[in-house]
Amino acid sequence: MAGYDEVLYVMLSMVIVSTMALNANRVIQVNNSTMIEGQLEGQVVAYAQDIIEESRALAFDEETTYDSEGNSTVPVYIPSGFSALGPDDTSADPEVNRTQFDDFDDFHGFRESVSIGGVDYDVAVRVEYIETTNYQDFWVVSGKSTLKRITVEIQSKFLQKNLDNENTIYNFSFIRSYYAD
Repeated sequence: MAGYDEVLYVMLSMVIVSTMALNANRVIQVNNSTMIEGQLEGQVVAYAQDIIEESRALAFDEETTYDSEGNSTVPVYIPSGFSALGPDDTSADPEVNRTQFDDFDDFHGFRESVSIGGVDYDVAVRVEYIETTNYQDFWVVSGKSTLKRITVEIQSKFLQKNLDNENTIYNFSFIRSYYAD
């Protein structure tokens, strides 16, 4: 009977060691997934910042762009003299892609699919006229104002919220004032 005790102890030890090995493998897999997700999120942040910085470098509005001599033009009536949101397609040289944008709100409605490091991302940008009374709460207005907010939304099938295959949508916003230029 003493020989059977040793066999039982060995089997019990094997079960414990196997369970510990499975848990260790699971922890390693979770850590790897988290590390990869962090790297992908870093790409998302960097690309959104690129778009926001690119838009900030442009004029506030089509009506406040620069003339051929480099002088800033100002609309007669502010803010009602500002242009509609989105790229300008009424000129002889319509703005059909990002490299042709010449003012902040040209990014409104901009969409693209971009591949960074072999991962595909869907990018959508919107620009809105907004208002505030206390510089803490902002709301979208139907007319024009001296404040515009750009929002960059990025998602990828590799960044999902849960097992239902619902993509995580990353939002990045920046508020720009006409008077801060």
